[in-house]
Amino acid sequence: MVMRELCQLAGVWDLTSVPAGGCMAEEKIDGFRALHFRDWRGRPGLFTRNGHQIEGVSHILNKLDIMEQLAGERLMFDGEFQVEGTLAATKRWCERGWKIGGDAGTMHLFDVIPEADWRQGGCDMPLYERKKRLGELIKAAEAVPHAWMWREGTHGREPDGPAVTMIEDEWAVDAGEALALARRVWAVHGEGIMLKEATAPYRRTRSDAWQKVKQTVILQPHD
Repeated sequence: MVMRELCQLAGVWDLTSVPAGGCMAEEKIDGFRALHFRDWRGRPGLFTRNGHQIEGVSHILNKLDIMEQLAGERLMFDGEFQVEGTLAATKRWCERGWKIGGDAGTMHLFDVIPEADWRQGGCDMPLYERKKRLGELIKAAEAVPHAWMWREGTHGREPDGPAVTMIEDEWAVDAGEALALARRVWAVHGEGIMLKEATAPYRRTRSDAWQKVKQTVILQPHD
């Protein structure tokens, strides 16, 4: 089976479609969507949603390798890659900044599934269980003794900030709470939030189980 998309993509929120009982809400990091998997040669890397490899991220790959070892299987990690807290800096790094050498950026993770499932098109494990696993792997990786050792060739020089973090979520009970959370992010010049059904599987396609709350949509007139 040939999949059109490398990752699950979101619809755009219409101001009303919050599942009965609520949903998970995550801040939308303004960077490049990034996926960790192995290329056709079997080498792990970070790739954009269009399949372009992101260079200068060996510190991130090192941390994700530790997490895979702890999991005991190959994993596809999904998140947002960001450099220096802005989309502009991320774009500069991915286009030419990495050529000067060294590493930069943070991988802000929001999902993880077995790589074998990803290659088959998705994973049936509900999102809340996937995020629980992700949080446990990140915490366990920080406690691994060799995680604090200098990586070969770095002499202890690492990029500022963490290599990997998890995007935490809050619970939005209804549309009003979802909008309030989004406005809180916009107030500090953030991009917005993602609304996600907690029990939804992961599918390599566009799905309304994930919805992006964009300020441009909120500002448009509605009947």
